[in-house]
Amino acid sequence: MSPGEMIPDSESANLQVSDKAKNDLEEKKPYKKKNKGFLLTETIGDAIIPKKQRKTVIHYLERASIPEVPYHGFGLAVYCLIILSIGIDLFFLTTRYAYNFNIIAKVVFSIIFIPIIFFLLLAIATFSYKLYLDAKIFYKTKKMEDVFPEFLSELSLNLKAGQGLEEALENSTEKEFGYLTEEIGRVCKKIRLGHDTDAAIKEFTNSFDSDVIEETFDLITTSWKKGAQTAQLVSRVYDNLQVTRYLKKKVVASVASYRIFLGVVTIIIAPAMFALSYHLIDLIKTMLAKITDVTTNVVLPIALSEVRLNNEHFIWFSALALMIIAVTTAMIVSIIKNGSIKEGYKQMIFYAVATILSYRIFMYLFSYFFQMFNV
Repeated sequence: MSPGEMIPDSESANLQVSDKAKNDLEEKKPYKKKNKGFLLTETIGDAIIPKKQRKTVIHYLERASIPEVPYHGFGLAVYCLIILSIGIDLFFLTTRYAYNFNIIAKVVFSIIFIPIIFFLLLAIATFSYKLYLDAKIFYKTKKMEDVFPEFLSELSLNLKAGQGLEEALENSTEKEFGYLTEEIGRVCKKIRLGHDTDAAIKEFTNSFDSDVIEETFDLITTSWKKGAQTAQLVSRVYDNLQVTRYLKKKVVASVASYRIFLGVVTIIIAPAMFALSYHLIDLIKTMLAKITDVTTNVVLPIALSEVRLNNEHFIWFSALALMIIAVTTAMIVSIIKNGSIKEGYKQMIFYAVATILSYRIFMYLFSYFFQMFNV
């Protein structure tokens, strides 16, 4: 073809689509040379993942918006767990339980004990990391649900403009939609590569625990395959979601008084009662000690003895009880506000810290009060 000739419109469009798909799927990254220590750490991190679970792990990380498996991070975690296991073993060998062990017994014990501790710590670390990923996926799902009505509004406009479903999906994403833009973009890439539209959308909806997104896309794909008026359907779903969002805000506002009451009881009243109980018990102990000293040589019809309660133990018991109360209250408030316990993890931290801090403040105030009146 000579420089003056023009590429036909159909061929130009095909070239643009293929170039776009190629650029989306093959992002060039600068090559960085890795040293041997880095490669060894990555190899160890790769080795701890069972082969049968690799696809599950990769899919789990993709759902949490982690594009690459952090093999290096896994390797560093293994190093830390090994060091921690050895430290626990050395600490145990210095206690009185291993005082009578000779050198051979200590070596044999360490050979058996260190792997057990390592795998136990590895199980705890794996479970903790899974909880972190679950929390991240849940947060991502909620963020997508928050902007989903606005996405449907854009989708409805594009469908009314005569665009196909794939084109309408791709043109409905905005930067403000965040995670939803990322997931819809991934769906469009799969469709351009030849995947079935229904299958690509189904894979997306099954990856997240969201009834709203799943049921809405089921309606959209079914309507599109049947040749129905999909644009009007999407518009009606958008209106219904807007009404649901408004009603949810009204319900949350109507139960605000219950949340305030629970917060006051947990953060103020409960710590104050425990702090007052501590000082009253201390007062009773002091009074009984004085009465016992006065009535040493006097026979009374009742036997007076000291209160055998350790102050330090009472403080630890109070702190544990207040932590349980705080976590329970956070769960209840989360259910009232959001309809789910999963969204209350931030409130659990807030209530726990605020309750313990309030307890320490009341302990100081009551201590000052009793000292001021010489009680």
